[in-house]
Amino acid sequence: MPAVSAPAKVLVTGANGYLGVWLVRSLLEHGYHVRGTVRTTTKGDTLKLRVADLADRFEYVIVDDVLKDGAFDDAVRGIDIIMHTLSPNVLSMLPEEVIGPAVKGTVSILESAEKHQDTVKRVVITGSIGAIMRWPPGDPRVYDESVVNEAAVQDVEQGSKDPVTIYCASKTKAEQKAWAFMKEKEISTFDLVFLNGAIFIGPPAHPIGGIPEMTLALQHFYLGVIHGRTEATMFRPGSGWIDVRDVALSHILAAQKPEAGGQRIILSAGDFVLPELNAVAHAIDPALPKGEKAAEKIYQFDSSRMRQVLGLVPRSLEDSIRDSLAFYRTIPGTA
Repeated sequence: MPAVSAPAKVLVTGANGYLGVWLVRSLLEHGYHVRGTVRTTTKGDTLKLRVADLADRFEYVIVDDVLKDGAFDDAVRGIDIIMHTLSPNVLSMLPEEVIGPAVKGTVSILESAEKHQDTVKRVVITGSIGAIMRWPPGDPRVYDESVVNEAAVQDVEQGSKDPVTIYCASKTKAEQKAWAFMKEKEISTFDLVFLNGAIFIGPPAHPIGGIPEMTLALQHFYLGVIHGRTEATMFRPGSGWIDVRDVALSHILAAQKPEAGGQRIILSAGDFVLPELNAVAHAIDPALPKGEKAAEKIYQFDSSRMRQVLGLVPRSLEDSIRDSLAFYRTIPGTA
């Protein structure tokens, strides 16, 4: 498909989320017209205030139940490109609470796109490295886009109640269903891009009232980096990381690069183990814990496609952590 450049009209699902707010603002700054989905009028009005300086090109629609058939049909009407960021980001021991909603939401947005093939040119979906990496951690290895985390799906089918395994299975199955939909329906009027993001870090674009309002990743960053509680954080085995602002930019680049169509692309600025995060944070603020001795990296991600196809040059870990620390200082009860 050709590039979808500004002033095209973009639909952002989950527009008031951690990634969604950054994406809405970035799209507006790049000259796009943006329609965002939110669950309530209050959330929509609040988001509009966040982008008040650019609000003449922003509108929102209410999608209060994304699991209803045709939930996105009206939202997609007149849209050139869809950016689907909305998906369950919860850890649960009950597969039905996570996997079904993830798959349903992903297929639903594609069904709505199919109904509006007269305008839709590309669908960009925010995926996860959970659909690629093996969990629990095994031997060290480098993961690229050719890897699919079938093991998580099999583990859940065999009765696993591990929340991270269930989360990974949900991301894997949702992505598989999306590619299968495109193939089975023989869609040729629009194409699909999956951006498989590593752990998102970096400051939110909107005020946060307390720790419970943070994403799980920001909560675990707080535990492991600010307080040094390594035993309590999912960061302990390490992973890939990327700043949320670069994730937002990646979605825009995925719209603008014709060659991105039909691809899954790992979004990772680098690999880490928790002591590395501690060391960088301590160098910025010596009052923070130094951390333990760095361990071997089990998870490594090949991000060459991100750099070559999207042309993204992500910001440094130091810059992302510095901005994150400044954000944490604004949160009540985090001192």
